[in-house]
Amino acid sequence: MENNTYLYTGSPIIPKYTLNIGGKILEREKDFDVEITDNINVGTAHVSIIGKGKFKGRLERTFEILPVPARSLSFFADNTDFIYTGEPCVMKVAVRFGENILKEGRDYDIEYSDNIAPGTGNATLTFKGNFFGVMNIPFNIEQPEPDNEEEEKDPDIMYDELENLSELSDPVITLGESAVIRCDAKGGKAPYIYAVYYRKTFEKKWYVLQQFGPDTEAEMTPAEAARYVILIKVRDSRGEAAKKYFKFVVKDKA
Repeated sequence: MENNTYLYTGSPIIPKYTLNIGGKILEREKDFDVEITDNINVGTAHVSIIGKGKFKGRLERTFEILPVPARSLSFFADNTDFIYTGEPCVMKVAVRFGENILKEGRDYDIEYSDNIAPGTGNATLTFKGNFFGVMNIPFNIEQPEPDNEEEEKDPDIMYDELENLSELSDPVITLGESAVIRCDAKGGKAPYIYAVYYRKTFEKKWYVLQQFGPDTEAEMTPAEAARYVILIKVRDSRGEAAKKYFKFVVKDKA
């Protein structure tokens, strides 16, 4: 037998056997047969080598099938960015071993931590059976955007839908540089007012860069390198609001 340990593959494992007597190599199926049991899943497989023809007798052997480590698996999570609702955040996870999709409860268990309040949560996948190890999937729960009240609309006049056309000068800057937020809108009922908020990606609290007002340009000079989210809100003269988000990265100086 070439090896006494094998990694789980999902298919029957059939080792190669070489038998020789007095320097003569015996031929499988002509001089002997091999019966193997328990050779798919993790554990001890049993081998019976049975002589035939000119050869008689029986040899018993075993080999071990070992579980696949988590680092050899691939996974997909349907969502790693949630909005806080007060309810536990749960994701759909697909874990693959080659072309095979693993089954929760049989191949792994999932346990969530910090998955209700805004901040960083974690899904821990603990593998079992034919797989072993732990895989962590971090996710973000965002604080609901500020100023989320319902706005009163004028039912007697038809307006084009209010659109937020705001732009960010650069989604990536170096620490010490500034980014410019240019506020713009169309539709609804002019004139417009704008507000700008920001926060670090994994922080709970929003900060005000610009209160609602007519200014159409705001400048942001972050104090530290991090990932940020910028929110621009526009409101027209009848109270209709439209929002736009930008992801924003500040890199350390080289």
